[in-house]
Amino acid sequence: MTANPEDPMQHWANHAPMNFLHKLCLVDAEKHRVLNQKMEAIEMYDRAIHLAKENDYIQEEALAQELTAKFYLGWGKEKVAEAYMQQAYYCYARWGAKAKTDDLETRYPQLLIPILQPQQSRPLLGETRFQVDKSSLSDRTIQTTRSSSSSISESLDFATIFKASQALSSQIQLKQLLCTLMQLVMENAGAKKAALLLLKDGTLAVEALANLNESVTLLSVPLEKGESLPITLIDYVKRTLKTVVLDDATAGTDFIADSYFVQQQPKSVLCEPILYQGKLIGLLYLENQLTIGAFTGSRLEVVQLLCAQAAISLENARLYKQSQDYAQQLERSLEDLQQAQLQTIQNEKMATLGNLVAGVAHEINNPIGFITASVNNAEEYIQDLLAHLQCYQEHYPEPAPSVTDHAEDIDLEFLVEDLPKLIPSMKIASQRIREISTTLRTFSRADTAEKVACNLHEGIDSTLLILKYRLKANDKRPAIEIVKNYGNLPLVKCFFGQLNQVFMNILANAIDALDAACVGQTWAQLQAEPKQIMICTSRSIDLQTVTIRIKDNGPGMSEPVRLRIFDHLFTTKEVGKGTGLGLAIARQIVETTHGGTLDVESTLGHGTEFIIRIPILDKTAVSTAIDR
Repeated sequence: MTANPEDPMQHWANHAPMNFLHKLCLVDAEKHRVLNQKMEAIEMYDRAIHLAKENDYIQEEALAQELTAKFYLGWGKEKVAEAYMQQAYYCYARWGAKAKTDDLETRYPQLLIPILQPQQSRPLLGETRFQVDKSSLSDRTIQTTRSSSSSISESLDFATIFKASQALSSQIQLKQLLCTLMQLVMENAGAKKAALLLLKDGTLAVEALANLNESVTLLSVPLEKGESLPITLIDYVKRTLKTVVLDDATAGTDFIADSYFVQQQPKSVLCEPILYQGKLIGLLYLENQLTIGAFTGSRLEVVQLLCAQAAISLENARLYKQSQDYAQQLERSLEDLQQAQLQTIQNEKMATLGNLVAGVAHEINNPIGFITASVNNAEEYIQDLLAHLQCYQEHYPEPAPSVTDHAEDIDLEFLVEDLPKLIPSMKIASQRIREISTTLRTFSRADTAEKVACNLHEGIDSTLLILKYRLKANDKRPAIEIVKNYGNLPLVKCFFGQLNQVFMNILANAIDALDAACVGQTWAQLQAEPKQIMICTSRSIDLQTVTIRIKDNGPGMSEPVRLRIFDHLFTTKEVGKGTGLGLAIARQIVETTHGGTLDVESTLGHGTEFIIRIPILDKTAVSTAIDR
């Protein structure tokens, strides 16, 4: 028919004939059929079948074969229709479309007698046969040639092939597919040994091996490093994409010099390329060590049918694995994103707390400096006033009655005795406030771009100060005791602010656990067994590591919980009371950022101990010990 340049299919066929030209031919054939232009329809049907076969569109070849059969059936040429319908059935079977083959069996049983009842089969129009091309090779190089028919060789057991095709098409996992393929080959090809090689980045790798009466072995090794195979033969098939059958591999073939043939002396050999859309994706190597001429034409045809279906199934398995890998990658990316978002929130919370603490410390520091200076001056002024009062009393031992009465009212003797004692107490309190301010500034210290040498004891103490309000007694329990057993630690190069975050997370979790353990206990029980947190620090014998142990006498945890305690988003707390992020971030800070370890030891009912080990990066700092 005359091409319409505005037809989208015509446009696609012009630019991608390998994908669309056979479709266009089939549409044109149907148009000719409707217009009763039989000769033109026949030409376009045959062309559609040829192009679909040439470009490995087996499903569309099947459709073209079926429509051609219906065309001839409508014309009254049942014998011709029979051949096309059988080929359509065969194509649908190779494609794995069982529902379609069942439909054809139901609608056209009279056309499928040679397939459904193979004992009555006879040569059909368009039959595909295999011939021997005796050229420079003394082996048989098999090439498919088309005669006047297009059906299946009558020697094949179609039911067996159909079941095998169904078995292959049903597999989507690569490992199961390889095992199924090798089992089918060993059952139907007459081989004693089989090897499947797949192309990976241009190199053949041995993926599966099978020996008669043995289970299939899966492996993935390059051909040169893997199972001993005839490399020259395999390279030839890879290069030429031709099937090679050797009736007797030891009888003067061009491959007789191959070291494998020299050593193993196999009899029959078959090497079949596995093609997908005309491109090599793998090879199937078969051999029989006992029988000459084991791979007959019918067995070869079985192998080629299996390889054709295997090519489709292998591609499907590859795409499935690719989609699974992509899905896993997306899951990991989503998890990383969620963790990054939650960690950002946690960091912002810690930064906000640090800024608040730093602001409070700054606001406290200014007035406390004034108070300290004023107390020093007040002490001097008070001493002067008391000295002046004493001098006045010595020179005027008999004061006026009003002066005596006022002295009694204000209890002057107690005042003179107690006032000098208040000043040292005020000095001590001012100094304590100043120390608290310094501790707050230590906790809120911002990390620099590089690690700096820090006193870890100061970090622990500053964290305890921040949490002091939670350690105090309340209406539900007595105060939580803090037991310190500080060792002689060196200054440690670290990101101090991040380690303070680790101490905060672990100590806060310990307090939460102790609070939970107090539920349901009487005040007397709690006083009899006081809740406590023990903090021990030490230095390793080789002076390479410092260890901080934080242990509570809370309820402990079960082994399944202990194994997951550092997992991202895992929490044992009620909804809204925990994010499942604190300990995960703590481990990341200790292990990833500082190259240390964070472990936990716990038994249900016997408390929990977190063990932090930080390497001492600055070896010269070992001698600069801090004795707390």
